[in-house]
Amino acid sequence: MNQIESIRKKQLSFALGIGIPYFAFVIAIFLLVYLAGDMISQISILALPLHYWLVAVAIYPITWGLFIWYVSKANEMEDEIATEIQGG
Repeated sequence: MNQIESIRKKQLSFALGIGIPYFAFVIAIFLLVYLAGDMISQISILALPLHYWLVAVAIYPITWGLFIWYVSKANEMEDEIATEIQGG
């Protein structure tokens, strides 16, 4: 039972270490667009205003990249745990 608790704590700290900063990042983007909307809407990239890029275009590749990285690290962690349990 002690191994299971250590596994759960390790996975929880990893998930919170990724999830909380990501959530804060998304909220910060929306706050930036809301609070500095006039200034940001004047900047254009490839004929789209910057606020479109921030909330509609850029957030998705960032999310998918983080998701792919997180899943690969979580799978490595589970493989390491399985190896420890089988060896021990």
